[in-house]
Amino acid sequence: MGDSMSTTDWKNPPLIERIRWLRYVLPPILAVVVVAYQLGVAQRLAERYGHPLHYAVEIAFYSLVGPIVTWVTLIWIEHSLAEKEQLERQVQARTQQLASLTAVSADAILSLDTNGRISSWNRGAERMLNYKAEEIVGQPLTALLPEAEQLANRLHQQGEVQNFETMARMADGRLIPVDLSQTRQTTGPKDSLASLIIMRDITVRREREAILEEERARIARDLHDGVAQTLYFLALKADMARQQVAENPDQVRADLKEIGQKIRQVIRDVRRTIFALRPLDWARQGFLPALKQFVHDFAEQVGWQANMEIAPDVVVPPRLEATVFRLVQESLNNVAKHAEATQIWVQICTESEENGRFLQIIIRDNGRGFDPTQTKAGGLGLEQMDARVKAVNGRWHITSRPHQNGTTITFHLPLTGETNE
Repeated sequence: MGDSMSTTDWKNPPLIERIRWLRYVLPPILAVVVVAYQLGVAQRLAERYGHPLHYAVEIAFYSLVGPIVTWVTLIWIEHSLAEKEQLERQVQARTQQLASLTAVSADAILSLDTNGRISSWNRGAERMLNYKAEEIVGQPLTALLPEAEQLANRLHQQGEVQNFETMARMADGRLIPVDLSQTRQTTGPKDSLASLIIMRDITVRREREAILEEERARIARDLHDGVAQTLYFLALKADMARQQVAENPDQVRADLKEIGQKIRQVIRDVRRTIFALRPLDWARQGFLPALKQFVHDFAEQVGWQANMEIAPDVVVPPRLEATVFRLVQESLNNVAKHAEATQIWVQICTESEENGRFLQIIIRDNGRGFDPTQTKAGGLGLEQMDARVKAVNGRWHITSRPHQNGTTITFHLPLTGETNE
């Protein structure tokens, strides 16, 4: 690489180097030409044709050599300047292209000077961390990253940092998770802190990872409390039936019927558990289409008729996607386990109130209903739903009566404002 660069520099030296080279080389060349002419051509002409012809040739020589040399030199300088201007235009175009890409990037892109202070700040950084450029430029990196010193040590040891997950401090003091990459600037001393940093907000990714972890824990609980307990009960029933075959065949037939019903229930529970393991393709489908597909697939698994309506103006902010999905999923799980329903209705729309716009989610079934005041919250996962709603400063309520008109759950989630997480 170094030899290649040396060859390129030798073939295309900078303009100042060319002029410096010309300054030292051109005068000796002219001197050699003049001396060679005087000692060679001029002397022979004088000896052979006399001084008049010698003077005429000398005048012609000097009147041509100077202009020709000047003309050639100017052409060379003009060519060099044209090359320089072309290179400058290319550099300017690439700089503008890079600046445009940096400006429109959703990632936060910032640079540090040799003292480790922030020297540039793109729009993506403004949107992500809510700092204006004039507020943050000139500040040390520790103003943004609590782990800035650890990051600097890794950069010094490795020369670059890739996919470093840490927390970044927003303008209001809140911390958000980010995925960070940092590379050292090629110019400057080796111990210089000048570098380029790219940060990506991974809040949504962390929320989705948390959903997966929570889903695994829920499935483990369902398998233990549901399938495992039912299978244990069936084993006991089968043993009792075997012992009563001769003495009480009618009871055995009743027990076998109950065992068959329980087995079918276990099959439904296992199918629902397997269905819950299927990932939602939010990135490819979009959140709302993926949620709608989830509701219809869930209903198909448990044998419901599903009706889902999403208002055309509904846009779920990324910060609410995980909350909305978990609320809908937990509500459907409760209906499947306890309601004995055959139909469900899910409606998502927006509503305006005095304190802003809200996302409204209504989930209704035609099951047997229950008394919300007499139900243990943990049994229906109501504590988890309550915590999720409060985390986004929302509110919710349940409308239900035992054995009458099913159950309706309504969630109101603010579309603006901050969360309590």
